[in-house]
Amino acid sequence: MLALLIGLAQMFPGGRGPVGVGDTPAAMLSAAACADCHPDEHREWAGSRHAQAWTNGIFQREYRQKPGAWCVHCHAPLEAQHAQVGTGGPLLAEGVNCATCHVRDGRIHARTQRPDSPHETVTDDAFGGPDWCGGCHEFTFPVLDGRGELVRYTPHPMQATVAQFRAGPHARDPEGCRGCHAASPGQHAYPGAHDPRMLLRALAFDVCRAGDDVVMTVANVGAGHDVPTGDVHRHLLARAWRPTAPEAMFEAFLGRRYAPQADGGKRTIWDSGLPPGTRRTYRVPLAQLGDDGGPLSFELRYVYTGDEFPRAGRDPGEPTWRVVHEQRSAAADLPPCD
Repeated sequence: MLALLIGLAQMFPGGRGPVGVGDTPAAMLSAAACADCHPDEHREWAGSRHAQAWTNGIFQREYRQKPGAWCVHCHAPLEAQHAQVGTGGPLLAEGVNCATCHVRDGRIHARTQRPDSPHETVTDDAFGGPDWCGGCHEFTFPVLDGRGELVRYTPHPMQATVAQFRAGPHARDPEGCRGCHAASPGQHAYPGAHDPRMLLRALAFDVCRAGDDVVMTVANVGAGHDVPTGDVHRHLLARAWRPTAPEAMFEAFLGRRYAPQADGGKRTIWDSGLPPGTRRTYRVPLAQLGDDGGPLSFELRYVYTGDEFPRAGRDPGEPTWRVVHEQRSAAADLPPCD
């Protein structure tokens, strides 16, 4: 395990600096160099959030507001990409590309090597496993200097997706994170919370009636980590309302809240998210939603940003939320609660 951790620290500096590729020729750093021989993998990657790690509107909005080198270390990790920050360039726009994971010192790193591969390849059974993903998806709150460079990490978790996975029901899956996020061994799209199919697979939403109350239940039925996970702003909203009385809407927040700490970190003081296999139930009196007898609307929404509806000048140019489940029915038509 120690050797693995040392190796991972060399592959991924954990936000302490850019990813170094040693003596790798510049021609090997662009994903375009891989496309001719790996067209399927390149096509999948090109449509992924990894490929959009630098260019996506949500990240760019936050980065423009508070640019920092620490942010670049994960969203455009290669040293050669850092050289294009401020001036722009095609390599910078590739975000987390093939070389980020697969190339060091002119050699390819992978779990296995194809018999006909022309590359000098370093194989590692741990490649693509949870510890590998943790190089970018597991870290604590940082303390940054005036240039946005990392001074130190605090003890307070900022993203704990891998730790959540290791505590969950799929921790022994030999494919690790790939068991859910890769449909086949060579798959490179790695869909997550921005993919509606993944959200439907992860979350169940049930509505029933108990006397004069409606009961909404939200459950994590498919994800091997908490939902939501990752970025601190992500949250779920479970809503019930009558379209004729929107001012009486009931809304439940599922996510995290933080309090600043003296060491520069932020301590989680509220977490209503859903660990694997858990559910949260909300019982709402019908009278609370208005008593005009009109139809009821129910919705489970996944919100990617702190501001569900951005004010003028803050629109990131891409959706800030996605509806996971929705339904509309008269109260009398709701099934009785079991």
